[in-house]
Amino acid sequence: MADELPDADTLRILILTDTHVGFNEKDKVRGKDSLETLEEALQIGKNGRADLILHGGDLFHENKPSRGCLFRTMNLLKQYTMGSGEVAFEVVSDPACFGTGQVNYKDPNLNVECPFFMIHGNHDDPGGESNLCAANILEVGGLCNYFGRHEDLEDIIIRPILLVKGKTRVAIYGLGNIRDERLHRAFQAKKVRFETPVDTEKWFHVMILHQNRHKGNKGAVPSKACIHEEMLPSFLDLVIWGHEHDCQVKPQESLRGEFYVMQPGSSVATSLSPQEAGLKHVALIDVKEGVFRCNPVPLWTVRPLVMRDIVLSETGLLKTDTQAIWNALSGEVDSMIAQGEEEIQRRKKELEARGKFGPKKLEVPELPLVRLRVEHSGFDTISGATFGNQFVGRVANPDEVLLFHRRAGGGATGSRKVQGLGDILEIEENTMPGDDGVKIQDIIYKYIEGEQNLQVLPEPDLNDAVPHPVHSADSQVKMHRVLRRPSPEACSAVLRHVSEMCLC
Repeated sequence: MADELPDADTLRILILTDTHVGFNEKDKVRGKDSLETLEEALQIGKNGRADLILHGGDLFHENKPSRGCLFRTMNLLKQYTMGSGEVAFEVVSDPACFGTGQVNYKDPNLNVECPFFMIHGNHDDPGGESNLCAANILEVGGLCNYFGRHEDLEDIIIRPILLVKGKTRVAIYGLGNIRDERLHRAFQAKKVRFETPVDTEKWFHVMILHQNRHKGNKGAVPSKACIHEEMLPSFLDLVIWGHEHDCQVKPQESLRGEFYVMQPGSSVATSLSPQEAGLKHVALIDVKEGVFRCNPVPLWTVRPLVMRDIVLSETGLLKTDTQAIWNALSGEVDSMIAQGEEEIQRRKKELEARGKFGPKKLEVPELPLVRLRVEHSGFDTISGATFGNQFVGRVANPDEVLLFHRRAGGGATGSRKVQGLGDILEIEENTMPGDDGVKIQDIIYKYIEGEQNLQVLPEPDLNDAVPHPVHSADSQVKMHRVLRRPSPEACSAVLRHVSEMCLC
């Protein structure tokens, strides 16, 4: 928490992103996790006397959040952003950048003391016949200021929100989620323009975006399904990167050293992956006359995720001794549960030490998330559902404790495999009755990571659309949205593949 209150020239901003409210909301154990942590973040902002809250997209997990999810989120925003306090800064930019034509704290019918600003992400983006999203509903209700939406993708003009507090001037450039390949092409074609205020050097320039972040070249070919830091203008001082879930909240210099980049990460684990296993944070940013300071604040209400890997061929177990394998895996999971329970007790103590700063006392979840990844080349798999039954009441995800995989070239009995290229994981789809195996998202993620990138379909959209035939009545709509948008690169990849086949 910030040690001192902001002075008349210090603008304090609470930074959070990817809260995914409503994730797994029908789960009796994990259903309230995202809301609990969102409230903790809002309490941090209130106790730290933040002047405003800045959200980097994916406030909601679903494009159409349930009524209960929307109701509870609106109630939280009302509790923590409304009040009798005064707003200590002034918005001096064109109010047309907001859908309602004005910033919410200037509405005479509202009493806002900590304005909430947000862009949309890929989960809660505009759509449908009205081309609206949940953020529009929050905005018309006076609970948020929604910006960073761009209708014309052939001419993307990013206009800043200009904030003034005493001698400090801050320009915030918002870019809501646009399909990565398309935005990448727009940057390359010089179709993305930034409008800057007069006397640019007197302003502190912040950009917040929600896109895939370039993580290095694969096979010496730059990925086009992401945004590179080099694409962003050099006059920026700080870039806040949403969409990426691993927490890298401490600002780091960009590759060119022209600005700093911070990646707050998600506040709830939406996948059981290593990127989600670290301690989650939000940040309080103090900006004063062209310089800034970042104060990361841990989120203690996040459910702990314990992950380990085990290679069966290195355990010395016989391939035919199913009971010994079962016992070995059970012992490993027991150890992981003990580690998770220890972390839960630590987080309870830290949360208790912080104290209560809202109408509700927050609680740390009682059960940890556990994921054991089992490399089983040469070994048969066992039923994940049956195995997980012994841990009901001890872990929050008994059906997802085990993830079986094997290296390319490994054998399998009684199963179909997804064949990969090179030294990447092969995910098993077991044919044993009643085995739920692994989640579809796990298969997609593991199959395409590494050197084997998707060239035709975008992975985030595909990962979102594939489960819908099982969980949603409008399954064809989701898949149609993915398949109807072929990019030039996708068409070229298909034609190139066909040409190679013809030459064979």
